[in-house]
Amino acid sequence: MSTADASERFEYPDSAGYPDGAGFLDEGTEQLVDEVTADAVRAVDRPSADAASEVEVQRRDDVHAYVAVIDGVEVASIRYDEVDGRIVVQTTTVEPEFRGRGLATDLIADALDDLRERRMPVTVRCPVVASFIAANPQYADLVEARHPDA
Repeated sequence: MSTADASERFEYPDSAGYPDGAGFLDEGTEQLVDEVTADAVRAVDRPSADAASEVEVQRRDDVHAYVAVIDGVEVASIRYDEVDGRIVVQTTTVEPEFRGRGLATDLIADALDDLRERRMPVTVRCPVVASFIAANPQYADLVEARHPDA
């Protein structure tokens, strides 16, 4: 668990898809929440500009996802649904061996920038994206006022 004790954990309803059955964040999601929150206040260990592989962010409407791809391999994703003209962000995942590089932060920022360009309001069910928006208030205007979270 992170530096937060059990009383400080985020709690989300099981309907949000968290497998632990108690409504609290699983370890991987909690780690991503910590990462995107920390990215707002300090730099993280990211690959250097001369790294052999580039991260490519793609919107894949066919599977309702934004994905981060390195050398043709999907290493991170944001899954969403489209409901009544808005995007409902469900989950963010990063493969464990790629965590700590800022991929979640970059993926979320790119996805939200795309949604802004497309003028799509957002409902946030994902605690990682919710934490990112809380730490980066320049994205708060994207959140649908009538349905901030489902």
